[in-house]
Amino acid sequence: MRRPGDAAVVKKLRRSSLSGDAYAFVRDLFTNGSRYNPGEKISVEELSRELGVSRTPLWGAINRLEAEGIVEIVPRQGVYLINYDPDRVLEIYEAREALEGMAARLAAERITDRQFAALQANIDEQRERLAKGDVEAYHAKALEFHELIVRIAQNRTLERLLTSILAQIRAMRVQRNYMPMHLPQSCDDHEKLLKALRQRDPDRAEHEARTHMKDLTDEIRRTLQPQPSALAARKNASAAV
Repeated sequence: MRRPGDAAVVKKLRRSSLSGDAYAFVRDLFTNGSRYNPGEKISVEELSRELGVSRTPLWGAINRLEAEGIVEIVPRQGVYLINYDPDRVLEIYEAREALEGMAARLAAERITDRQFAALQANIDEQRERLAKGDVEAYHAKALEFHELIVRIAQNRTLERLLTSILAQIRAMRVQRNYMPMHLPQSCDDHEKLLKALRQRDPDRAEHEARTHMKDLTDEIRRTLQPQPSALAARKNASAAV
């Protein structure tokens, strides 16, 4: 069934170079919450017809998204948008702590004055969003802050891994599986991290980044209640066929 916004996506895809851009378009379609619900089955054939492209670039994008944890390909059943259960969310944040700690360490060694200014401007915008009570806009700027640090680190392998994790964080936001309560504290954490970067202190930068992630993970543990994994249930059903 066609939903609001579908036509715009089709138009963009048809103007794009599919070999380079299909992945970005499909990832946005799967994670922005405008069309697919958590756990919903995705018809590749239907999507191929609607976009007016062959299934080859779509499957290429879907395979990448499965590796990133955005979708799951269940044998003999199809492709499903991941529904993030508490265990999966905690695993992602635990991995994020280690990876963002390393990104901050490297960024402290490589950051430029211009990049300092960009990070400070981002934090200023975070506070503006908080003052206006615009939580969604705040989260968008906060994720952008972390993405900036990853790019400053200049490590392609690390950037690829964290790009995957941050894409999953966006998907979680859309699913409303996790709603942070201590937003001003998170913004303060970003200020502490920026201070460590400004001092070009790798140890301190890694410490601040990991402490920030630990706080978020602890909050998730307090707020999320364990529940059966829909994905596990589908896998068991598949095995029984």
